Order: sequence, then C-alpha cells, then structure tokens
Amino acid sequence: MDYYDFNQKEFAEKIKVVPQTVSDILKDKRNAGDKVTHGILEAFDEINPLWLLRDVGQMLLDDDKMAELNRKKIDRKLHFESLEELALFCSNHEDELMKIKTFSNIIDKNAAYKVLKMVKGMGGIELPD
Repeated sequence: MDYYDFNQKEFAEKIKVVPQTVSDILKDKRNAGDKVTHGILEAFDEINPLWLLRDVGQMLLDDDKMAELNRKKIDRKLHFESLEELALFCSNHEDELMKIKTFSNIIDKNAAYKVLKMVKGMGGIELPD
C-alpha cells in the first residue's frame, strides 16, 4: 500500500475488497486470506507471489519474470470478435508480440507476401489469392 502511495480505501478498491477488510488486516484483527491475496496478485502483476505468500525473494518480479507474465497474459487474450479488436490488440501489444518468435515470423511472412502481391500486380509472378 505504501509502495503505491494508496490510502486504505484506494487499496481496497484496487484489490476488490471493502475498506474495513484492509483496516482489520492492518490492525491485526484478521489475516489477509485467499480473497485479499488473490486480489493483490490480480491487481498488481509485478508483485512476486512467493514474496507475498511466503516472504521469499524480492517484493517485485524481475524483468524476465514480468516478460514471461506479459506473454502469458497475451496468450489468454487471443480471442477476438472482429478484425477491429484484433488490430487494436496488436497495436497495444506490438512490443511484446514481436518478442514471440512465431508471431514475428508470421508478420515477416505476411509482409513478404504483401510485397510479392505488389510485384504480381506489376506484372510479376502469380500468387494464389
């Protein structure tokens, strides 16, 4: 809470609990419990779960762990109702997507295909549509 400069009410809203829950935990009237710890981990991706649950390691995940976590998030979001949703997702996550070899290969092949289609249009080779 202090790290993010939240007051109790802001922190409670962020982790989706009532402010009284946070107050009771800070006053040692109750333990955090599963709902609070899950809320913290859902709201703050950079928090190290081992640190939160077992006080092991650093509070924040290192860059490699954050990159892995971001890749997993991208994998979970890969269902789109329309091409517009897909385009918006790609523009918002371009840096992370390009780090994924399969995706970057698809983009490279697609770019090459577009160039070849342009050549075809100029009287070059024939390509299937």
